[in-house]
Amino acid sequence: MNTEQLPADPTQRPEITAFIGLGSNLPGDVGSPEAQIERACELLEMHPAIRIVQRSRIFATPPWGGVEQSEFRNAVIHVRTTLDPLALLHHCQFAEAVGNRVREVRWGPRTVDVDVLSCFDATLSPIISHGQWGFELVVPHPYAAERAFVLVPWLDLDAAAEPWCVLGERTIAECVADVDEAEVRGIVAVEDPPAGHR
Repeated sequence: MNTEQLPADPTQRPEITAFIGLGSNLPGDVGSPEAQIERACELLEMHPAIRIVQRSRIFATPPWGGVEQSEFRNAVIHVRTTLDPLALLHHCQFAEAVGNRVREVRWGPRTVDVDVLSCFDATLSPIISHGQWGFELVVPHPYAAERAFVLVPWLDLDAAAEPWCVLGERTIAECVADVDEAEVRGIVAVEDPPAGHR
């Protein structure tokens, strides 16, 4: 995807498909990690160029990365947008900023994480960054295929069953099968499917 050839006005661009991961284990100013994820979704959809197609359920996930802390809540959303991937990332960072996201400890507690996991162009071919956005954005996310707390919520989405929805050359189900089984079993849905998104 060559963003230099895209029209300046996002409303004139072809839609792309993206998958965004959300995570939280601190209530911040909204009362709970679940509310942090809900607010982040609302903030994303406030942008006129972003439309949420479907949200996964919210899952309880054990802490990851060796830092002692409370368990997380994680979800993945399927969006359609006329923003280019870097502009989408910047809006995700806006949602993090509203949630007072501070990067102090790697893999440590956070009010909210909003990560671009992968993007697909208008023909549903994967968008590969190939360094065009430097280290600011690498798509597909370089570690998504290794993390059960990303993959299990992602598999909850209808699009995950589609043959075009891949990480590298593997489907989401294939990625889940390659992750430690005990790690996958430790991730449990804590809510019913969101109304209007199933």
